[in-house]
Amino acid sequence: MKNKTICFIGLDGSGKSTSVDFAYDTLKARGVKVKKVRAAYVIKVMSAFIKLGKKLVMKKESDPFSADYEAYLENMRKQSEKKGVYKIFTFMTTIEFWCQIFFSITLNKLFGYTLLVDRYIYDNAVTYAANLGKDTSFLRNTIEKKWKRAPKPDLIIYIKTDVATCLSRKDDIPHPLYLTLREPLYGEIAQMYGAKVISGDIDKEQMLNQVMEAIDNL
Repeated sequence: MKNKTICFIGLDGSGKSTSVDFAYDTLKARGVKVKKVRAAYVIKVMSAFIKLGKKLVMKKESDPFSADYEAYLENMRKQSEKKGVYKIFTFMTTIEFWCQIFFSITLNKLFGYTLLVDRYIYDNAVTYAANLGKDTSFLRNTIEKKWKRAPKPDLIIYIKTDVATCLSRKDDIPHPLYLTLREPLYGEIAQMYGAKVISGDIDKEQMLNQVMEAIDNL
């Protein structure tokens, strides 16, 4: 296996990171030039500007992890309809995400790594759709228009895990609704882009064996 990109998607607590770590250790032991990367929306490059922009846009309920999550969603959707400052804010977050794609994905592919990607453009689309209450067409437009120039993975693995199971594994989920909104969106992404669906509710060893079987079939 050489210079492949394998993308893992799924809910927080689904078993993505466990699967990535296992695949990394297995491929590394085989002598594969492999690297684990994250290409999720985490503020790094434009941190100060984005935090300021979010404060200006949201004014209140600007952090889903420290405030009422339902109030946060309501405020986010209300502000998105006003355009203006919200458009500037989303432009800055898009630049931030492109930087992460370039440094985490593009450069490492040029150096010949097989990449195990924990979160990618699909998770970005799911987050926006969940926050704004959008549908399948929004998911497709975000991936195929906004992120059309992003490197495409050779394999998408969707670790499909029940919301209740995910909640039992994580203590930092702001509200059950946070996962409930995202679960059907991930299912739609998996169907649209032919993801390999692996249950995260089954025995851990069985799940990891299925992950490696999918990778070995590349």
